[in-house]
Amino acid sequence: MIDLRIPLLLLCLVLSSVFIFTSFASKSSEEKSPRACKKIGRERNSSSEIWASVKHTISAVLRHRRLGKQIAAAGAVESLYVHPIKSCRAVEIEEAEVLSAGFKHDRRYTFAEFRELPDAERVSPTSQAGGWHFVTQRKYGKLANIEVEVWVPDPDSLDYAPGEPNVQSDGVLLVRYPARDQRTGKHETQKSFELPFHPTKGQIMNQGYTMQKMTIWNDCPDSLLITSTNRADSPPWIRDIQAYIGCSKPFALFRVAAGHDRQVFRNAPRKEQLGHQSVVGFADAYPLHILGLASVEDVDRRLTHVVPRFSTSTAPRFRANIYCKGLPAYAEDSWKRIMIGQHMYYVSCRTTRCELPNTDQFTGKKHRSEPSKTIRSYRDIDPGAGPGKACLGMQMVPAAERGIIKVGDKIEILETGEHCYILQ
Repeated sequence: MIDLRIPLLLLCLVLSSVFIFTSFASKSSEEKSPRACKKIGRERNSSSEIWASVKHTISAVLRHRRLGKQIAAAGAVESLYVHPIKSCRAVEIEEAEVLSAGFKHDRRYTFAEFRELPDAERVSPTSQAGGWHFVTQRKYGKLANIEVEVWVPDPDSLDYAPGEPNVQSDGVLLVRYPARDQRTGKHETQKSFELPFHPTKGQIMNQGYTMQKMTIWNDCPDSLLITSTNRADSPPWIRDIQAYIGCSKPFALFRVAAGHDRQVFRNAPRKEQLGHQSVVGFADAYPLHILGLASVEDVDRRLTHVVPRFSTSTAPRFRANIYCKGLPAYAEDSWKRIMIGQHMYYVSCRTTRCELPNTDQFTGKKHRSEPSKTIRSYRDIDPGAGPGKACLGMQMVPAAERGIIKVGDKIEILETGEHCYILQ
């Protein structure tokens, strides 16, 4: 019989630390609460790695107990995440409103840099010299250290009123970023600012937001320019963040403009099948990304002696919207249609992996080659993705234009089959 006293003692110490960190974080959030709103999601705190350690400790105890034949549990949603500003810190939530473009609060903003167009690529001598291009952790790993909180209108708030700006904009994003200390020159403090989640026409006019083209992969949608370093009246935070991440080009923040989501084709079901054409905001390619925790745990086992243990799991590095439990590793590879809770989803294709998972989501530091190198060594499995392209997780399209997903929702597999990725 295995002695569980030491693991349980460690677990108690970890939980105590979580309580301390969470209490401190709650106090900080209360001091900066946006008017007429409440925060959704789990408390923002510096103990994400500690919670991961809790899960790791429990699973380690259970793995080492000799209980004979295990009974597989039904698949279910373990956790949900949104990334309100593309490539910035994820927000863990308990429930997500699903729209045709994915989770309501997912990837509606993005930072961008202005890139000059070489003379040889200009259509004519008078054509535009360059343009705005989205940026991610692929180039600027420190974006991972920009934290975002989602605040939604709260009718129970004393400040609540239909005419309150934060209510009219359907809530706000509270953004915190590392600020440079003038005395030490180090980014040891935090500053914050608020963004309207869905700016009204009046707010757009009053704030001077403008419509401009912004390139994201092969698309160049009309997008809402919030501010840029090219503007003389730009707020200090845009230059602060530009300097912090190390961007030397003109720098800007954009929001998805109303009515200008990008249509999704490739592996996605067509309008004739859905009744509407699938769209995305600033997500790379498809509305939703789902990943099995058993698949991540298999990656972790292969990385035991490779990746420094900034956290006990590489799961946050893959930036999925939905993490599921209770299923074998890579079971999701063959899914074609699934039910999550009361709603159906088309599993369109595998998720091809770039180098972004090499960035630790709690530090912004990049590993020189992992976990990408290890994943490529055994997950080059999709003939359509091309040679050397690792795949992990699946891309999904909602069957309905509105729905809800909650932590704990059961996952039912309706159809399985082969997948072949279609390149852009």
